Amino acid sequence: MELRNCPECGKVFTYVRTNLCPACQQKDEEEFKAVRKFIAQNPGCDLITVSEGTGVSEAKIIRYLREGRITANNTAGTNIKINCEVCGTLISGGRFCKECSEKLVSGLKKSIQEENKKTLEEMEKKKAGVRMHTADFWKDRR
Repeated sequence: MELRNCPECGKVFTYVRTNLCPACQQKDEEEFKAVRKFIAQNPGCDLITVSEGTGVSEAKIIRYLREGRITANNTAGTNIKINCEVCGTLISGGRFCKECSEKLVSGLKKSIQEENKKTLEEMEKKKAGVRMHTADFWKDRR
């Protein structure tokens, strides 16, 4: 059990899966539901309007977008955009734009393939270095 301080209220709590204490987690969930409901009821709203209409800080609304809990795409009917963390392109949710996400995925795949290739080469070298010469051993013993 890991003890942590809640970044919202400062109370000590047992960390389970979220960085917030249970009371602040419940409050955060209520704020999230209020934001989601407001966006559904107010098509075309922007970040400031959502923040003022719900009483939830702009930073929290942006966090919900980055976490992918809400998206500000055309189906949600909002005009909220955030920046891709890599290139700065405006996106409707998440951390990366489509192009940067694809680059990251392909880079990870390439890295994994290179690591697997190295591992296979090392295994082959070890395998080549270990030889059993049983025939020669028994030849001298007969």
